Amino acid sequence: MRNNQIGIIGVGYWGTNIVNVLYQLGIKKIYCFDTDRENQKEIKKKFPKINIETNFQKFLNIDLSGVIISVDTKNHYSIANTCLKNGFNIFLEKPSTNNSKKLQMLNKIAISKKLIIMSGYIYFYNDYIKYIKKIIKKKFLGKIFYVSCERLNLGPVRSDISSAWDLSSHDIAICNYLFDDNLSILNTGGYDFLKKNINDISFISAKIKDIKIDLKASWLNPEKIRKMIILGKKRMLLFDELDFKNPIKIYNKYAKYPKIKNFKKGFFTQKANIFLGSTLRPKIKTSSPLKNEMLEFIKCINHKKKPISLKKSINILKILEKI
Repeated sequence: MRNNQIGIIGVGYWGTNIVNVLYQLGIKKIYCFDTDRENQKEIKKKFPKINIETNFQKFLNIDLSGVIISVDTKNHYSIANTCLKNGFNIFLEKPSTNNSKKLQMLNKIAISKKLIIMSGYIYFYNDYIKYIKKIIKKKFLGKIFYVSCERLNLGPVRSDISSAWDLSSHDIAICNYLFDDNLSILNTGGYDFLKKNINDISFISAKIKDIKIDLKASWLNPEKIRKMIILGKKRMLLFDELDFKNPIKIYNKYAKYPKIKNFKKGFFTQKANIFLGSTLRPKIKTSSPLKNEMLEFIKCINHKKKPISLKKSINILKILEKI
């Protein structure tokens, strides 16, 4: 890896995770800018070698290979615009902007200046999601009928975007990636308890081709849940991201009633004649999705490679705008 100097704007919870990964990747010179003094103190305490710049104009004068922007979504466009005009390759955390046209405008600036602009959708770099895509393509689950996604936790609460924009944007990205097509919104709903017109709990009913999809998001939930269920004609799949031992389970359970004579008595429950086969728990070699994503950003900078995520991010924003 080349001796890159990376800047990061915003070192709150997620920005701190990014800094940690950059050090793991061997990036020795990291410069951060954050207007929050508490964030400045905490990042310096955790990473004593990090360089802190409190003056934004001075930050813009540093010779940086790239800049990662991890602040409130409403501020992404103006900061990204300034960084691009100052000649920096940029990485925008999701959602990249609060408007798809703004992201398209940033892309035009990047193209005109021959710079890299990358959007942060971490599940594009998740090895479990890649595995699921692989078995869907091989039709191991059979024809896909239905997908259900739950992304629930207690906080962090956003004041600039809804839970759908913050949380369901991940699941929209996953579905688009798995089925190589853009999700279409059928119905939406939600509840705003903490701030008017910003849903704390969101519901989305959607489809991709003839696959029905339900997405639920909340930052007002007593426990953290990250689950996706895929119902196929042959098998069902559960991806439970918080099950660190067996995050993927593939159930050989038929969703139709087979003829009794074809199976032994022990294969049937007492309640219904539904075939219960064995459950597959695949062992998948994985690496950190965030590390994969940051490595991709560095590679794109060093080799002038166009990242895959930008066009996908524009499509995701267009979908979110319909909610």
